[in-house]
Amino acid sequence: MKMTRPGLLRWSLVALLLGLISAQAMLLGPGKAYACYGPKIFIGVAADPGEQAFYEMVSLYVKEKTGVDTVAVPLEGDSPLEALRKNRVDMAFVYGEPAEFTPLVAAVGTPLLVSDRRPLEDLQFTTVPRALRRLDGLLSPEILQGLVEQVKGGEPPAAAARALLMRHRWI
Repeated sequence: MKMTRPGLLRWSLVALLLGLISAQAMLLGPGKAYACYGPKIFIGVAADPGEQAFYEMVSLYVKEKTGVDTVAVPLEGDSPLEALRKNRVDMAFVYGEPAEFTPLVAAVGTPLLVSDRRPLEDLQFTTVPRALRRLDGLLSPEILQGLVEQVKGGEPPAAAARALLMRHRWI
């Protein structure tokens, strides 16, 4: 088979590129690789079983409806409002209505899930506030109290939250 000049040039460039990739792999050697799994919202959570159950329900609902992951951030001595003001978290569960933050889930009475600006204004989170407002319309104090009782009774918060969301066909 006779190669034409453009074909020979193309194969030479491919061989050079493969050689460079191989050389780079040998020089760098094995190392850690970190995958990017997309945007995350950081939610401040106290050690209270009720907040942990509420967080698991919010986290699972947001993931199922929007694809956005959440990360539970222990408050470690800060109040939820202090953690929000220090930008340690994007959302937090608060008792009472803070004027400076936007409530997204308020139907359960207290605690409220309030948000800082990032989840409300960042384009990668545009679906999250809508999903949480939809969840707010579905929830009642009785539903949340039943979830909290299950967790206090020994059921893992994530399992109890998943069962509740599936039982009501919300996910």
